[in-house]
Amino acid sequence: MLCDANGTPLRFLLSGGQASDISYAQPLLDEVSIPSNQPGRPRKRCKWLLADKGYDAETLRRYCDQYRMQPVIPMRSMKRKPKPGLPRLFDGPKY
Repeated sequence: MLCDANGTPLRFLLSGGQASDISYAQPLLDEVSIPSNQPGRPRKRCKWLLADKGYDAETLRRYCDQYRMQPVIPMRSMKRKPKPGLPRLFDGPKY
């Protein structure tokens, strides 16, 4: 389920119980339209994407980079090989 900042549901997808939620994140984000108080067509992309640790995947983070969304996703506690470049920062207060 995708919600706005006030917790109002914008879009949802149903999946089987054994399916991973991360596999439905990008299709869910592709089909959303964000209503606004300003005239014109609704926005297709949000400014921030807040999600729990289950959505901590490099493919989702690259998707956010592609569409200029700021991912606010805590890192999983499992050990990983560090990626080259600047480390991803986590905005705790926004989360």
